This record gives sequence, structure tokens and C-alpha cells, in this order.
Amino acid sequence: ERLAMRLAKYLSPQIYESIFSGKQDGAGALARKHLTVFFSAIERFTDLTDTLEPERLAAVERELEAQRAQTRASLGRYREALLAAEPALPPELVSGETLEELEESLAAARRAVAQIRERLSAESEADIRGFPVGAPERRGPSMEGMTSAEKIAYGLEQHARAG
Repeated sequence: ERLAMRLAKYLSPQIYESIFSGKQDGAGALARKHLTVFFSAIERFTDLTDTLEPERLAAVERELEAQRAQTRASLGRYREALLAAEPALPPELVSGETLEELEESLAAARRAVAQIRERLSAESEADIRGFPVGAPERRGPSMEGMTSAEKIAYGLEQHARAG
């Protein structure tokens, strides 16, 4: 009974009545009937199902799917054209299922590239001004002015500290 109530939302009253009334056409013979359940994401689709024949409804759905496929293909070509026009943009950052999503991701990719360029520019300006990029190399004291005996004493002292 619960199933019957749930199906009632999707079946026309005539079909619902013929399935769940228990009455049979003919001399009490049972018959197998095919039932096609058609789900769609079209707005106000239920209203369409009440006014269109099933064949026409299926044709409308096929036409809409063909238009969706054409739109996806056009969106893909637009994306490729954008990437060809701006090769600095990483392709993985430019995506979207709709034109609006694609435009938003394009703007975000442009901002990311601009930020990276700004950072690289700032680093190169720092290099030009003579700022060190990293910490200086760690070395021991200069041994240029030491005698051989001082160098040996210094080495032994370092060895004793390490050990």
C-alpha cells in the first residue's frame, strides 16, 4: 500500500486505477504490462507529461539532450580558445560546467598568475638590490693568517669539542 501511494504521484489517475483497483479486463485473465518510468531534470516536467504524448515527450527530451551536448562542446571550444589566447594560464585552473563557472575560474586563474608574477618580480628586484636570497654559508674562522702550528691546534680543539 505504501508503494501504491508513492507511485500515485507519478502515474496518471487512469493508469493508477487500472493497476491498483484489482479489477481485470476480460474473463479474469492476468496480463503482463510494460511500464516505462521516465525521470527528467527539466523544470515543470510534470506539467509537460500531463499535456504531451509519451513519444513527443521522448522527442523533446532527446532534443534537449542534443542541445546540452552542443552547449558542452561549445563551452569546451571556448575554453580551448581562452587557453590558447593566454598560454600563461594553467589549464587545470580553467574549468566549469557553465559559461558563468568557466568565467569565474578564468578570473581566479588570472588572479593567481598575477600574484605569482608579483612575487617573482619582488624577488628579482630584491636580488638586483643585493639582498641575499638565503642564509650565508656557514664556515669556520679564516685560517689564512694562521701558522701551521695554530692550524693544527685549532683542528685538535674542534675535534675535542665534537667528540
